[in-house]
Amino acid sequence: MSKLNFVKINFVDKGTFYLKFFIFVFLTIFLIFLKTLLQFVSKRASQKIVQIFHKLLLWLININVEVVGKSNLNNVPKLYVSNHLSYLDIPVLGSTLNGRFIAKNEISNWPIFGYLSKVGNTIFINRNLRFLKRNKSIIYDFISKGDSIILFPEGTTSDGIRVLKFKSSLLTSLEQKNILIQPIVINYTSINGMPLNRWLKPIIAWYGDMDLKPHLINVLKLFSIKAKITFLPPLNGKDFTNRKDMTYTLHHAIDNFY
Repeated sequence: MSKLNFVKINFVDKGTFYLKFFIFVFLTIFLIFLKTLLQFVSKRASQKIVQIFHKLLLWLININVEVVGKSNLNNVPKLYVSNHLSYLDIPVLGSTLNGRFIAKNEISNWPIFGYLSKVGNTIFINRNLRFLKRNKSIIYDFISKGDSIILFPEGTTSDGIRVLKFKSSLLTSLEQKNILIQPIVINYTSINGMPLNRWLKPIIAWYGDMDLKPHLINVLKLFSIKAKITFLPPLNGKDFTNRKDMTYTLHHAIDNFY
């Protein structure tokens, strides 16, 4: 029996969703056009458009975000490091943080999602060995140019019950560098007003061999989702002589809190 049987969608609910979807599509087209113009005038304004899009997406899916703690020195370019449960993490974090996500190159070829990711300033990582050297310095290179970066070091999504082991290769360039690293914990606390226990987590968490389309359809059937972002005490790359210690410290902080 589906865990979503408690969700009842009536005619009015469908009508409301379709109206919101129409508004969402219209505003998205406008925002893409506006961002295209602003990126030649103001980088900061262009990035703000991306943040507005993520907020618009949360409005469409009925996600409310609670933020606990504060991003340290918000105007200083930094690396945000977060656990990863679902594709929903992107708009949840993107609506709160002004930064560029890092994603695997394959996503750039996905229909719709790939195009929106490109428009949203995503940095795509090619995992081919020919790009290994470039990948190792990419975070430092972009932060040096004034961009904050949002990284999911698990490299994939988890089941929402545990935090997977972090991959350390992308953190190589931050060893002994004066770069702020802000660990974040993202969690989903309730759906339709019900606390999200371990049996309901797969409704939000998208992992393993789950098909995207049916999972997304089930998410869109929900009346409300509550997400929580917690900012943990920041670290500094200059305090670490190697990426392994840095990775362990970040994973321990996030896993311990989660």
